Amino acid sequence: MPKPPLTLGLALATGLLLAILAAGSSAWSAPAWSQAQTPMLLLTSTDHGRRLAIHPGSEIQLTLNENASTGYRWSLDRLDPTLIELVSEQSLANPSGGAHSQGLPPALGSPGQVVYRFKALRPGRTEITLNYQRSWEGDRSTIDQFRLSLHIHAKSAIQVGPDPTKHSRQ
Repeated sequence: MPKPPLTLGLALATGLLLAILAAGSSAWSAPAWSQAQTPMLLLTSTDHGRRLAIHPGSEIQLTLNENASTGYRWSLDRLDPTLIELVSEQSLANPSGGAHSQGLPPALGSPGQVVYRFKALRPGRTEITLNYQRSWEGDRSTIDQFRLSLHIHAKSAIQVGPDPTKHSRQ
């Protein structure tokens, strides 16, 4: 039986080492998918206070419950536009169904949701903060807050095989 090429063994060892190092990380939690691809990260109010490590190009979708008919809405309080882009903001009335799902307008006082989409632009550390408040009353009307800490770091190039910048001695 032929032996596998040395580069395959190095690739497997490098992957195993990276997995071990990732498992022993500090308070910043890197999503398991961060090394291979960057699908959209789906967050809700249960993720308040979370600290995430992501890459430039990563997208975050944040869905929060709100009841806009009472005047309370989520609004961005802190966002560094040099590191994070607000891609979209969409309000959804009565997402769980009811009269609205049957083509009727939502009843006054019906709960809804707001969906924010963000995209990481470049490496850095930042925070996204949203306040649940009545816009015309300002900060004194804030009854809830959502905060997310982000460490946006450059993707590291994983090199398999010998380093082409080093010369071998023969």
